Amino acid sequence: MDPRWKEQLEQHRNKRREDIIQGAQQLFVERGLSAVTLKDVVEFCGISKVTLYKYFRSLDEIVFEVQMNVLIAFWDAVNLISPEGNNGFEKIRHLLEHMISASKQHANYVRFIAMFDTLYQENYVNAELEGRYISFLRSGTHPFYALLEEGIRDGSIRSDIDIHILTFTLSNVVIATLQRMIVRGKVLHLDQGVEPAAILELMLDMALMYLKPQGN
Repeated sequence: MDPRWKEQLEQHRNKRREDIIQGAQQLFVERGLSAVTLKDVVEFCGISKVTLYKYFRSLDEIVFEVQMNVLIAFWDAVNLISPEGNNGFEKIRHLLEHMISASKQHANYVRFIAMFDTLYQENYVNAELEGRYISFLRSGTHPFYALLEEGIRDGSIRSDIDIHILTFTLSNVVIATLQRMIVRGKVLHLDQGVEPAAILELMLDMALMYLKPQGN
């Protein structure tokens, strides 16, 4: 096989695969994960089931690919601006403020992550997908970790809590609140009479207060 033809074929395959992922992502955001079938993806992308199965063996596999793409895009948006500040505490405050702003600008990312969390709240369907996804999640350092570590070293962040626990407690609190305010903010405003922006601001203040060294 001519190397140039082989390269072109590989590029075509990669593009077709990415087109399927992007098409599925659009359907998932518009209709919801539980409302989309493989037939919908095939029709939307203008391909046959035979072609689809050359790239993906199940709808779950597509969902996981979309989730990983969305997480990469979300954190790219969050990390677009380098955290500013004179110490770790000030830098993580700046990062969290930008994270809230980026979440509002890219609300569909947050909505999809929330749908994924709901659909796979008990398990990850099978061991293969679970392994791939966990490997993806652990392939890099969480953006909070380095700033918390810096703050602990310079004394601006408390040092009496394991940094791994602190990183993911902060991450879960912030992301869960963002999801709830972005996905159900309007309804919650009607129910509770509180602006979602005010809740996000107070959540940020509470989280930052907890990060400060005890006694400060």
